[in-house]
Amino acid sequence: MAKLELILIRHGETDWNSHRIFRGQEDVRLNANGIAQADAVAEALKDKVLEAIYSSPLKRAYVTAKRIAVPHEMEIRTKAGIVDVSFGVWQGKTEQQVMESDPKLHQKWLERPYKVRFPRGESMKKAWKRVNTAVREILMLHGVGTVVIVTHRIPLKLMTTYLLGKHLDEFQKVRHDPCAMSVFQIEGQAHVPIVLNDTRHLAKLNLPKPSDF
Repeated sequence: MAKLELILIRHGETDWNSHRIFRGQEDVRLNANGIAQADAVAEALKDKVLEAIYSSPLKRAYVTAKRIAVPHEMEIRTKAGIVDVSFGVWQGKTEQQVMESDPKLHQKWLERPYKVRFPRGESMKKAWKRVNTAVREILMLHGVGTVVIVTHRIPLKLMTTYLLGKHLDEFQKVRHDPCAMSVFQIEGQAHVPIVLNDTRHLAKLNLPKPSDF
């Protein structure tokens, strides 16, 4: 049976990442570190033959994808279904501000995140369905070759959990650092993880180790 290589990539660093500010669907730009990280991914993948590159429509993901695409002279396919989760009123607030203003929901986010619905935002159950419907659509379109998806921390946690055959309530166990790569071999209904949260290509940048935020 034909095999598909699926490469999942988180966008590069933004200032909101480094200051632990909830980003969600705010259109935050990459910072200098993020640009360097995106270019390091591009260098790591430059000799790959890519079938397609999909991206969230938000700038931090799209610019990361564009820089990855440069050696391949490829167009980016934006997909709304893989956009970041809507944190609602949390967007633009630091983690500390959220802990102080909404301590019960923040604790629930840490302990039982799959039961969370963000005020004026999205529920995690809705995000799970949205993101993984988009992943299934991509897999249906591409049976062979190498496909890249560039998106955000929470969508990547959801995708990885789904591809590993785990339940939504386990998604916070997944880690995906800025511009890290996770690779799956897809063969029919089998999703075999080759590497998860691989950051070896970023080592030469000598950047501080990122927090999982």
